[in-house]
Amino acid sequence: MSDEHLPQEPSVVLELSRRKGAAAVRDSLVGAQRVAAPYVTMTRIALARLGRDRLARAGALVLACLALVAVFADLLASDRPIACRWHGVVYVLPNVTHPAALAGVDGAAMQRDRGPGDWAIAPLVAHGPTEVAEPDAMLAPLSPGHPLGTDALGRDLFARVVHGARTALGLGLAASLVLVAIGVALGGLAGFAGGVVDSLVSRAVESLTAIPTLVLVLVVGALVPHPTTATLLWTIALTRWTELARLVRAEVLRGLGEDYATAARALGASPSRVLLRHVMPNAIGPAIVAAAFGVASVVLLEAAVDFLRVGSPDTMASWGEAMGEARASTGAWWLIVFPGAALLATLVSLNLVGEAARDALDPRLRCASSDLGGGVGG
Repeated sequence: MSDEHLPQEPSVVLELSRRKGAAAVRDSLVGAQRVAAPYVTMTRIALARLGRDRLARAGALVLACLALVAVFADLLASDRPIACRWHGVVYVLPNVTHPAALAGVDGAAMQRDRGPGDWAIAPLVAHGPTEVAEPDAMLAPLSPGHPLGTDALGRDLFARVVHGARTALGLGLAASLVLVAIGVALGGLAGFAGGVVDSLVSRAVESLTAIPTLVLVLVVGALVPHPTTATLLWTIALTRWTELARLVRAEVLRGLGEDYATAARALGASPSRVLLRHVMPNAIGPAIVAAAFGVASVVLLEAAVDFLRVGSPDTMASWGEAMGEARASTGAWWLIVFPGAALLATLVSLNLVGEAARDALDPRLRCASSDLGGGVGG
């Protein structure tokens, strides 16, 4: 006979019942955990949307390639070797560190005056962005020594395009970070404080918006005796924060009227906690989207300013400056095609990523059920 049919004491019966009840509860909890969907944050939902967008993936891939080109520009094109042994001393990455012992010595001089035991590993193109070639190499078309040709000063266009990627992306990211910081801070303060602060910020936004950014950059470039890249960066950042400040101000005003902000104040939360913990996180999404589009606008503005020769010095490699050389050399088609293609690829990729981020972070376009079941969980 089984244990269930044997006569048992009342205490034993109660113990068995308790154990069976606990086991049933445990089994039901395990089953509920298996059936219940995992908790997924809005960040994962947004990343899942971006991952499913083919155009966004293509744009991100192009931007990643451009970023690698910008980071490793000295390994792709430089007038100094990647590594060398010169006069008995081994140098690693002299094209990046620029040691004083190799001052005035380039790759051509090393090849010409090489001593016993000396060697050098040249980059992909053994020309720097500011290296001026011989007179017969000016405006030279595509050749093995100059894969993309040269400009009117004999500078290698491949080196100019590669190092121009560092200028464009570096300036775009730096200016975008500054204008996002200024726009978020002033927009959030104006929407939260109101009164005089809101009026001052609103009047500043209206005043700067009334004047085109390019005109302001040209005026500053004309007033500064020796404009540099830092001058251009701060000029762009201090004039392009207005759009983001207006957007953040509207998000803050909308968030302060929501039920969660009212509930937080009713529970005794301080004004600063309501702003930073409950209201401002809802404005981060628009700030991220504005930063993506801001990089594209800064890159385009930098190219336009350098095209007009009022931006950074001529020694700074720039796509706009390279295309500007074609104004005096109408037959040199390579001065327009290659820098223009790099600029176009950057702008299109940034706009594709920005549009995808805008759609992914827009609450009106979210569908939690489809996101959880279709892209995140799988």
